[in-house]
Amino acid sequence: MKLVRYGEAGHERPGLWVDDPAGSPRILDVRGMAYDIADYDAFFFSRHGLARVAALARENRRKEIPADAARLGPPVARPGKIICVGKNYADHAREFDAVIPESPVLFSKATTSLHGPFDDVIIEANAEHTDAEVELAVVIGRPTFRVSEDEAPGCIAGYSIVNDITDRKAQREGVQWFRGKSFDTFCPMGPWLITPDELPAPIALTLRSRLNGMPLQEGRTDAMLFGVARLISFISRNISLEPGDVIATGTPAGVGFARQPPTLLKPGDLIECEIEGIGTIANRVRARVPVDSAG
Repeated sequence: MKLVRYGEAGHERPGLWVDDPAGSPRILDVRGMAYDIADYDAFFFSRHGLARVAALARENRRKEIPADAARLGPPVARPGKIICVGKNYADHAREFDAVIPESPVLFSKATTSLHGPFDDVIIEANAEHTDAEVELAVVIGRPTFRVSEDEAPGCIAGYSIVNDITDRKAQREGVQWFRGKSFDTFCPMGPWLITPDELPAPIALTLRSRLNGMPLQEGRTDAMLFGVARLISFISRNISLEPGDVIATGTPAGVGFARQPPTLLKPGDLIECEIEGIGTIANRVRARVPVDSAG
């Protein structure tokens, strides 16, 4: 299944993307069919929500809307945590600081940075250090604490794409990563949450990013230093993972700041992130309107 949230920003409704080989795609109006499913949030995932949506998809009398004109929001409502993994591909670790980590490097992004998969990314008008990173995102489906690697796959609700946008100047200035990673709009996610039954296990998918059509990054998820099950087990050893939490699993080589010359985001650019078997997200970069000229 492909779970989507659609509608005006901040007022999205839960839906299910329905592909139609013979016509245009549609969105199943989940809330319209089951009024008690308010959103794709912790309550939903912890109350067998995925099974309920699957049952709705099998019903003959279904409420659907055309998908073409619908704005998509992030496929999960604001999660409790966005946990990110740094330097999880050896080629990216080498281009970053040449140090290959011996255990997962964890940091976080503010949940307020979560953004729609096709919405504009907002940067300061004079920003010169904004970068992009394509990443496989894993969404947790049940309370998870001290699970083994064998148990970890059963804790996954689904997979998505995250663009881990970063202000490299802010990242360096703070001698930590949180601020530079957490600006509003700096975590586009989507286009949907795809359930594990639609992806082969173990995950071995090609991921790519493009800037204005020019290839930037390309790698494979099976090249991660620490795979999905290892990450879930490692994190949950000391940190409770809750339904709806997001883990961004790291990015391959080719990021803009490591290129010569650097290839960084500027207003008007289009940044695309694609993962085989999941889809593509695409965000136009826009300069923030100064406060004194907004009115």
